[in-house]
Amino acid sequence: MVMNIRVLTPDRVICSTTADEVVLPGLTGQVGVLDGHAALITALDTGLLRIKSNEKWTPIILCGGLAEIDQNQVTVLVNDVEELTKIELSEATKELEKATLEVENAETSKARLDASVELKKASARLEAINYLS
Repeated sequence: MVMNIRVLTPDRVICSTTADEVVLPGLTGQVGVLDGHAALITALDTGLLRIKSNEKWTPIILCGGLAEIDQNQVTVLVNDVEELTKIELSEATKELEKATLEVENAETSKARLDASVELKKASARLEAINYLS
């Protein structure tokens, strides 16, 4: 049996499909979801959502939100998603290095928090490239 997954932002439906497996970026780590998963509502961090269907992974970069899992229905409500454009591995690696330096050099709590979010996005981009190649 397969699961139904929907990814929604406040203004649009990102995807509505079936999946064999879903991996969510939870606040305390990754949350793996398989057929028959127990009912759960969890907060999501900025990171990579992965959807496995027909032995192929589809990555989506999420920018925080919530997920509800109930009776093989996975509903992901997020603030925003980052579109996966054609990005080269070398470029993504440079962005990750730059984001890491920004976190290390942040002088205020707000700057550190903003830099941390960018670091999570850069890390998710790099991970997404690995799934796309």
